[in-house]
Amino acid sequence: MLVLLPVLLTKYKITNSSFVLIPFKDTDIQCTVYPVSSSGLIYFYSYIIDLLSGTGFLEETSLFYGHYSIDGMKFQNFTYDLPLAYLLSTIAYLALSLLWIVKRSVEGFKINLIRSEEHFQSYCNKIFAGWDFCITNRSMADLKHSSLRYELRADLEEERIRQKIAERTSEETIRIYSLRLFLNCIVLAVLGACFYAIYVATVFSQEHMKKEIDKMVFGENLLILYLPSIVITLANFITPIIFAKIIHYEDYSPGFEIRLTILRCVFMRLATICVLVFTLGSKITSCDDDTCDLCGYNQKLYPCWETQVGQEMYKLMIFDFIIILAVTLFVDFPRKLLVTYCSSWKLIQCWGQQEFAIPDNVLGIVYGQTICWIGAFFSPLLPAIATLKFIIIFYVKEWSLLYTCRPSPRQFRASNSNFFFLLVLLIGLCLAIIPLTISMSSIPSSKACGPFTNFNTTWEVIPKTVSTFPSSLQSFIHGVTSEAFAVPFFMIICLIMFYFIALAGAHKRVVIQLREQLSLESRDKRYLIQKLTEAQRDTRNQLD
Repeated sequence: MLVLLPVLLTKYKITNSSFVLIPFKDTDIQCTVYPVSSSGLIYFYSYIIDLLSGTGFLEETSLFYGHYSIDGMKFQNFTYDLPLAYLLSTIAYLALSLLWIVKRSVEGFKINLIRSEEHFQSYCNKIFAGWDFCITNRSMADLKHSSLRYELRADLEEERIRQKIAERTSEETIRIYSLRLFLNCIVLAVLGACFYAIYVATVFSQEHMKKEIDKMVFGENLLILYLPSIVITLANFITPIIFAKIIHYEDYSPGFEIRLTILRCVFMRLATICVLVFTLGSKITSCDDDTCDLCGYNQKLYPCWETQVGQEMYKLMIFDFIIILAVTLFVDFPRKLLVTYCSSWKLIQCWGQQEFAIPDNVLGIVYGQTICWIGAFFSPLLPAIATLKFIIIFYVKEWSLLYTCRPSPRQFRASNSNFFFLLVLLIGLCLAIIPLTISMSSIPSSKACGPFTNFNTTWEVIPKTVSTFPSSLQSFIHGVTSEAFAVPFFMIICLIMFYFIALAGAHKRVVIQLREQLSLESRDKRYLIQKLTEAQRDTRNQLD
């Protein structure tokens, strides 16, 4: 909104303002050439390709970075600095996301800390104090019954695994750890193969996308454009199946199995995006001729590289949305019909009804949100598209859950997994910040489009803005960002952190002591009751 709203107000003359065009400085004319691919749409399917890939007529809209090739908007009393607003809006968006995730994670961590009681106490709390007496609806009561039953099953299963681990011999322990080491090597090999396939697909797509693409037929054209997205989607579909098979042989508890599988899958999904982005970055900064020395990047293949990175994120978002709808409508729904009306067939009985796995769906949300975080800088309207996508997917998944899916037989406590899911989301945000930081600070900005054409990198707008401040404020900012301030500040933060860690350890020891005192008091009361009962029995015997 900090970028689009002022542009729209000025463009449609809603306010008394005008655009301030970017004055080209010492820039070679070859670096400012930007041939837009939307000239002369001949075939009817060109509009479909443009809509699915973000090229053509969409490339010139407000959806992508290249549209904002202005220096600012001049109002009556001030000039709105668009490059600074563009960068600060991205930083603010990521910072607010980080603060919200950390806040929710801290709340979940507190709940987990409170619930980390002894197992016997956990059983007592669920059996004697787990019911919600505010429930008055029959269906809600059945749901609560199921939830308590599932949690007790999970507790008993984890207790069985703990007893099994305690009874292991040294030979069994060595065998299971050797097996886990071998299976983890297989996991690493699968991840490496997927990353290499994505790298090859991205390089092939980028090299052939500009070569006589207008002469290709519709299917070939779309396949070249969507080849990285297709490979990433196939990797995201195949690897969870492999990981789910591998985890059964590692002999973990059900809760840890779910968390380890999610960690492997989330690393796979998020790392595929990073591989795609870093592969694009390597292609952007490398070229065969002297264009890289002249412009700082491969201007011949990527005249506006920010827009083209935004198009890749846009294609990932659209393709993920299409796959989710297609799987729900053309796989899950027909599968439900076959299970319902053809249940006598042995093949249908083996196939069974689709399970609604909460971890997989949460992982899909994290994947889509990570794409949104990375693409927000290169495609400012991508968060709006992601919001609309998540709203539609929510209702599609709700319909799928109610009418086509069955509960998963692998029960786990979803309430205790909220903190873990937020932690996974935090990992996705951190992985999204890494390529964004590198692209803003290291890769030269495009000279043919965007608001940063007069800057070597995107981050240079910050020092330029600071240089316009009063000298006293400049001295303060330089002092705060200098090493002389950073080192003592870091040491103070470390001391405060160590203090709170020690305080938390002291509180934990106090809680343990209080629990031991409660246990001793209960034993004393049991002993006194036993003595009182014996005394009453002796008195009754004497009277008899």
